[in-house]
Amino acid sequence: MPTIKDIAKLAGVSQGTVSNVLNGKSNVSSKKIQLVEKTALELGYTINERAKLLRKGSSQILAVILPNILFKPYVDFFMSFKAHAESHGYSVLQYITNDNPNLEKDMIVQIKSALVAGIATISCLADAPTYYFENVFPPHTVLFVERKPNTDCCYIGFDYKKCGHDLAIQALNKNYSSVSLLTGNLTFSNELEIYQAFCESIQKNGSCRFTHIQTDMRRKSQNTLQLFNSAAPLNAIFISNYGFAETVKDIWKNFYSDVKLSLYTVSPVFTMPENDFKKYELNYRLLGKESASQLLLQIEDSTSSCTKILNNYGFRDWFDKCLLIKPAPESINVLTLDSPEASIMQNLSPLYTAATGTNINIAVFSYEELHDIISNLGNHPIYDVIRLDVTWLSWFANQILFPLEDIDPNINSLSNRYLDGVLQSYSIVNNKIFALPTTPSIQLLFYRTDLFDSVILKRMFQEQYKRPLAPPTTFDEFNKISRFFTKRYNPASPVEYGATLTLGSSGVACSEFLARFFSHCKSLFDDNGNLLLNTPEAEQSLNELIELKTFSKPQYNNWWKDTAAEFSQGNAAMAILYSNYASDLLKHSSKIIGNIGCTFVPGNNPVLGGGTLGVSKYSEKADAALSFIKWVCSEPVSSAATLLGSVSACKQTYENYELIDAFPWLELVKSGFSLSKHYRAHQAFPCTLDERQLMNIIGKAVKNAYCNATTSKEALKIAQQEYAQIVKW
Repeated sequence: MPTIKDIAKLAGVSQGTVSNVLNGKSNVSSKKIQLVEKTALELGYTINERAKLLRKGSSQILAVILPNILFKPYVDFFMSFKAHAESHGYSVLQYITNDNPNLEKDMIVQIKSALVAGIATISCLADAPTYYFENVFPPHTVLFVERKPNTDCCYIGFDYKKCGHDLAIQALNKNYSSVSLLTGNLTFSNELEIYQAFCESIQKNGSCRFTHIQTDMRRKSQNTLQLFNSAAPLNAIFISNYGFAETVKDIWKNFYSDVKLSLYTVSPVFTMPENDFKKYELNYRLLGKESASQLLLQIEDSTSSCTKILNNYGFRDWFDKCLLIKPAPESINVLTLDSPEASIMQNLSPLYTAATGTNINIAVFSYEELHDIISNLGNHPIYDVIRLDVTWLSWFANQILFPLEDIDPNINSLSNRYLDGVLQSYSIVNNKIFALPTTPSIQLLFYRTDLFDSVILKRMFQEQYKRPLAPPTTFDEFNKISRFFTKRYNPASPVEYGATLTLGSSGVACSEFLARFFSHCKSLFDDNGNLLLNTPEAEQSLNELIELKTFSKPQYNNWWKDTAAEFSQGNAAMAILYSNYASDLLKHSSKIIGNIGCTFVPGNNPVLGGGTLGVSKYSEKADAALSFIKWVCSEPVSSAATLLGSVSACKQTYENYELIDAFPWLELVKSGFSLSKHYRAHQAFPCTLDERQLMNIIGKAVKNAYCNATTSKEALKIAQQEYAQIVKW
């Protein structure tokens, strides 16, 4: 097998240089990096990772011990734990005990020899800390999950007593006379706490009889049959683990389908609707993320050990009774934009129809068509629900929408469900709520991690610009990086262009300009309401945009869907994109999956986009229209829509790590709305100008300067004058 010495000899460099290159260090010239990498490839050299670990004495490896990987809660936990650990530079080893104590003891010995940095364990051992700590694992490097040992140690889990109590309350509220509780082994603390709380709550009502059966992976089918063969008929079965619940469901439907029965189960969070059970949800993906985060914190600081109890989600109802109107109208007409969200709404609305009996008719129009219809809505009184762009709300709210307080005086009670900063931009005009946010989005900067992490490219950039290659924090840096990755200026670039550019309509072109302008200023207006286009900052912003012309493809993109398609094909290093179009980067045809990085746009003051839903003032079904809007904008529906490619305004969506793991940029989105401090309309007079009209004025200036019809300064001067002619205070 070739060695570092062999590579150094053949390449004509020192062994230290070879070592630095092979270990990913960029303190070597780009020419030597290329030479060493080529030589190592020719010799078939591979790094001995085991030898590296032995020299270091520890590793960037974590171990996870699970009861099994057949039950969805543990799959969810592990996937989220692994994703978070890997994002912090750690790899993860998985060990499966099948709840066999002897097997777990053997695994502890194996893990010790693997030199792991820390362990997260759902242990089946009766005296677990003894076995872990006697094997020389320092207490702060071991995190117990779900099953809490009797001794003081680092632990994270849910409130299982509340879980048992809430399940029992369901039985009592339904006036069941006979129920059964199926749990796992009561030596496990979570199972015992559920059992004890359930018993205590049920026994307060003597009219409800209940039986209890313990089971495990090997006996679950046999024990379920015993349940169904018992003498007393059951109204419901309550189950402590979703894995057991699936077995109960299968036996019930295959052999006892004539038995009328309700199944309740403790369950992981389901993003899409699932109707076999009444689910009491615990967020196991959040548990995985929090466990990884806590374990890494303990590894870094041994004094940070703690006991952490996460909130139970409980019974998440897709159809909260308060949203349903009786009697329900036959149909509701929805006016919306031709977008991915429209297709998702069409796919989800049959669920609403099935629950309420109200058909949802969705009329889809282009951006321009939608604006024309809304501008003359009195001629189109057929619509009940109106989708408005966020830039239209301040102008149209009083003209075409019902204030939602006039329909539901308690509408403000929904405000706590939404992300900070969302309602102010997407719902409120003149201190009244006119709409609820459905697809709020922000501009984000996407980049190719494989390019930005390349040792050779990082070194080349350092040599050329005397600064590290990293995602840009200013648009001057953005343009320099774009030039570096444009093959026309750097033949060594793996991609043709440094960045994408979206300039289709005047409104779209304005968005590209505003991304740059708001990196320099927080508002388009001064304190006296004067538009700030005739300023050095505005001219600098437009020049920064025009400079990108030579670092992007000759024909710019017309819409952000086109931008997402271009970036997904791997022809550009960076793209600025609204978050509600980012899911297109993961389509089956994408060539960059696994290599997508994301950060805030330079300036950390992102432009807002997306839409909001209101009730037409011409609707004769205002109550039902608002009911549908509440349903669409509720957390379960918004989370499901996000999984299908939309976005959500609900806080709880951003704790759903099935979504975060699928779309990592959502971590940025949740804080982006409060981060955005810019104003497109003057705040003292928010309704005196149609924002779309202002955006068209600015967009025309952008496109005129971009095509060299005029200078940046002259184009902005003309826009300033055009604005002065139409504005009326």
